[in-house]
Amino acid sequence: MSIRMFLGLAVAAVLASGVALVSAGPAAANHGKIVGKVTDATSGVPLDNVCVTVGPPIRCWTATNANGDYVVDFSELAVSDGGTWKLYYLRTGYVTTDRTVVLNGETRQDVAMQREPGTTSPPPATPPPNLVQQPPACGAASTATATATVYLPNITKTLGGATGWQTPFIVQNTGAASTDLEVSFYRFSDGSCVARMTRAALAAGTSQAYSPNDLTTLPADSQFSVVVRSFGSRVVAVVNGHAGVGERAEALSYNGASAGATSVYLPNITRRFFGYVTPFIIQDLGTAPTIATARFVSFDGTAPTVTVARIIAAGRSKSVDPNSDDPTLGAPGLVDGKQYAVTVTAAEPLAVVVNTHNDAPSVAAPVAYSTNGLAAGAATVYGAYASKNAGGIGRLTTIVVQNLGTTLVTPSLTFTPLGGGAGQTFSAPAPVAAGASWAFDPRFTIGTTTPCSGASATCLGDGEYTFVATASGGTIAAVVNVISSATAMGYAATATPAAKYYLPNVTKTLGGTTGWTTPIQLQSVTATGATLRWYRFSDGGLAHTQVVTMSPGSGIRVDPRDIAALANDAQFAVVVEGTGGTITAIVTEFASGGDNAMTYEGFAVEAITPASQ
Repeated sequence: MSIRMFLGLAVAAVLASGVALVSAGPAAANHGKIVGKVTDATSGVPLDNVCVTVGPPIRCWTATNANGDYVVDFSELAVSDGGTWKLYYLRTGYVTTDRTVVLNGETRQDVAMQREPGTTSPPPATPPPNLVQQPPACGAASTATATATVYLPNITKTLGGATGWQTPFIVQNTGAASTDLEVSFYRFSDGSCVARMTRAALAAGTSQAYSPNDLTTLPADSQFSVVVRSFGSRVVAVVNGHAGVGERAEALSYNGASAGATSVYLPNITRRFFGYVTPFIIQDLGTAPTIATARFVSFDGTAPTVTVARIIAAGRSKSVDPNSDDPTLGAPGLVDGKQYAVTVTAAEPLAVVVNTHNDAPSVAAPVAYSTNGLAAGAATVYGAYASKNAGGIGRLTTIVVQNLGTTLVTPSLTFTPLGGGAGQTFSAPAPVAAGASWAFDPRFTIGTTTPCSGASATCLGDGEYTFVATASGGTIAAVVNVISSATAMGYAATATPAAKYYLPNVTKTLGGTTGWTTPIQLQSVTATGATLRWYRFSDGGLAHTQVVTMSPGSGIRVDPRDIAALANDAQFAVVVEGTGGTITAIVTEFASGGDNAMTYEGFAVEAITPASQ
């Protein structure tokens, strides 16, 4: 099963999005209004209550009045001139009509609709539902003021069939008091709310797991955006995606967003790049609909810059598939075999999840992983794990660094062996332009495509490491891709190290001896150690307190299988506190069979961000 299925199986029913805008030049002034009149093609009589949709006819944007007039007004969404939009017109007794419109100020589009065959006179109109404003099917949300809200852009139930994509997610209470939860599921196809559930009195530090496959109120073979609200304490959430069985099993993980950003950065987006493609999902975290614009800049500068846009309702999600040339689903103009740095912007705050995969039916060992889009960077960012020819399966790590600033920067990477030792530093072979990315691949001599082995000034030696990426005077972000011949996982480097982290889902041989075990990777920035508190999922009780020592700048692995005090076949929420300084933390998740490997970033209590740090 391809993760492209993760974007929505029924392509013809992918949301009520407008046709994507495609542009390589600067945006023009904002106008954003299409007006017109709809009439009967035979009699010329104006038609009222004609449903007008933007994009596929799933949700009405507006309806004609008694004079047949309509207005599609995008001005509040800051839509610019020059964009191409596809409008559909629907009314009982008439053939559905569509028009492609290029926006140019107040653009007029009149339409004459043909009657369905055998119809001799206009049938009476049935007012179309204003689906954009349609109340949720799952009942009213709580009117209380939420303590925190967490957004999950992409949640699925048996998407693609019984062994298709499912996405269990885990919510952890990061406050000092108990909290109530409200979880709302919004269908991708039309944005409607299909389920809403509550959970009372989740204890401090503990977690609640949700499995869409086990929720009978959710339709099967479906895709959702989810909004989690807490009342009493702040919460965080992590999503674990699974598909396939046996050697074709795949797994990926991403973090829920606690806050949005109007600019989100995706350092590594590809189109048919050595079998890899990176569809991404954008969720509107604001209170109003918005236009999300994604700008693609090729790594090598040889491909045209491409811009696409999506209309997204508040709390809902839309997707972009780089492999698709359909303007509603993909990004026309991208070039096969290219890597792109992408910046996604909007007037409302956003969260973005990137699904990287190489899992076509012809691929013998399908792999997949997810990373969160990055809302902010820093002059220095930190990675708790990197490797070269490690893990007994040749696991290696590529790192993609994106320049978030407005001037050229030359980033460097310093690798320190796990447990401490002398580091190795490598600089980008050339300055990186604003908005562009540099990819470091340890298999090759720096700045070349020549394979290398053995540690040197131009080659990373075999082993496992932490790393630090720096760009003097600049602002950078980085994503980390940990791959082997049969597995793949990824995470985002940390721009804001913290003294305390929450890890919602940590397991020890969950499901049996070959089941899920999740080693924690800790990196010291300035701390001399850390205390880990393990809380059981089963009853929320404190199962174990553990103290570890570290040297500033180094990293360690904490494997639950090495802790006798922890029960086997068990699941835990973990709180990690640094000793005398700051740390970073990620959780690596492994089980036997196929691509059962994934990673998520710990949640920093001082700096919970929409981009998993």
